[in-house]
Amino acid sequence: MEKYLVAELEAVKEQKKIRVHLDKRAIMLAYYNDNVYAIDDQCPHLKASLTQGSLDENIITCKSHKAQFDITTGKVVDKAKLLFIKMPTKSAKTYETLIEDEKVYILK
Repeated sequence: MEKYLVAELEAVKEQKKIRVHLDKRAIMLAYYNDNVYAIDDQCPHLKASLTQGSLDENIITCKSHKAQFDITTGKVVDKAKLLFIKMPTKSAKTYETLIEDEKVYILK
């Protein structure tokens, strides 16, 4: 497994969530419970940026249709909504991270 430097730990701590790129893929890094989690930045529902959504503890809420995902697992907590109708929503892809020397790496 290789590690790829994607951010400085301090930047993620300060902003709570940031967008980075790895192999042309947008990934959201989120700081929670003294760890950094990495999840695809595109909501699986309609590809909106999760980084632009709201983060509460370990739950990221997509700004477009309010789908919610657990950043630690990528699993759907609440499906996307259109008016009052819940839409089918897939889990988001997550990536293993490593914090070393105040730097954040994604393992692949």
